[in-house]
Amino acid sequence: MGPHVGRGAAAAAGRCRGAHPGPLRRGLRAADRGAVLSARRIEAAVRLPVPAETAFRYLCDPRNRPEWQSSLRSVDVPADEEPHLGQVWRDTTTVGVRPHLETTELVPFRVWAERGRWRGVTATLALHFTELPGGCRVRAEGEVDGRGLWALPAVAAGVLASGAIAADLRKAGRILADRQAP
Repeated sequence: MGPHVGRGAAAAAGRCRGAHPGPLRRGLRAADRGAVLSARRIEAAVRLPVPAETAFRYLCDPRNRPEWQSSLRSVDVPADEEPHLGQVWRDTTTVGVRPHLETTELVPFRVWAERGRWRGVTATLALHFTELPGGCRVRAEGEVDGRGLWALPAVAAGVLASGAIAADLRKAGRILADRQAP
């Protein structure tokens, strides 16, 4: 495993030890010499008590995210900038991660998608909106992947993401329902 570094084969394992595989240059490598990549799918679906248009307008605006997304402390986006395809912003999470994000799909009241990058981690998220009697359904799907040393943290984040996204979407639904209440 790893690129050729001018050494012979790894030595046989000694007592109670595994063989030393030799150093790996420029990050971990798979047997085919490609970067080790690990990905985790994200899926959640939540019914919200507001129309799809209302949910879409609220959820696709990055300025609203710290209000409903539990992992966010702040968002850096111009205050007067309306959501649009290609919009870019930066989040600051409660654990200090500061990913760069971009809106990659924007179909009014139907689909909104983003891609975020931070160090060796990339995440995608798409929200699909379906009108229902008395509200709408928001289906979230995406993926978190990591390269090299970031593969393990990416998988860990992906494991937690589906439940966290569902909880955050339910919170957004409560906020929107409270705003519509007489």
